[in-house]
Amino acid sequence: MYKRDIETLDDEALGRIYAELKQIQLTTYQYKNDPAATPRRLGFIIDDTKTSYPINADGASVNLYGYVSMAVAAIQIQSREIAALRAEVARLKRIHSR
Repeated sequence: MYKRDIETLDDEALGRIYAELKQIQLTTYQYKNDPAATPRRLGFIIDDTKTSYPINADGASVNLYGYVSMAVAAIQIQSREIAALRAEVARLKRIHSR
């Protein structure tokens, strides 16, 4: 109801997003204003990220919806890969059990 120009991603687009997600370097860090005893945070450094999906238009904050959506794309790709590998293992088991 609130969205427009909706396009479903095909396998090629999902693959590109998966590749971009794999390139995001995770880091641990503290903000400069955090007290030294503050637990370290986990995330990525915006300046080191080459894809725009997890970054808001201001260029200074994280778009969590975009970041999570990239993770969903990765899960979809990996699920397909796992299914293909399971099918291949089952095929090989059938061949070797004869």
